[in-house]
Amino acid sequence: MKKLKNLISVLLLAIMVCSLSIFAYAAEINIDEPKESHKYTVVSINENDVTYICDDCGDTVNIPKSEIIVMWNIAYVNKPPQPTDVDDSSYLDLHKDNIINAKDYAILTHM
Repeated sequence: MKKLKNLISVLLLAIMVCSLSIFAYAAEINIDEPKESHKYTVVSINENDVTYICDDCGDTVNIPKSEIIVMWNIAYVNKPPQPTDVDDSSYLDLHKDNIINAKDYAILTHM
């Protein structure tokens, strides 16, 4: 009987430790507010950066080409650009033909 009580105590202790670790993990999770959504179109390109304007709100941003090159991902190729709350692929449609392709990459790397 004493062994059974000890086993129950050990099991309860293990359950409590697991519960505390789950609560500690849950406390570390950061829930970010949803990003404001923009779908950007190129306004101008120079040797160092690209200027965009949001199709909906008129917000203007200027991004260095080096940052846009880092965003480039083969998974975006032959797909339409998406708003920034989905991903940042609207920055990649430099040719303004509503599809991300080799033309955009060429503009990015050769201008």
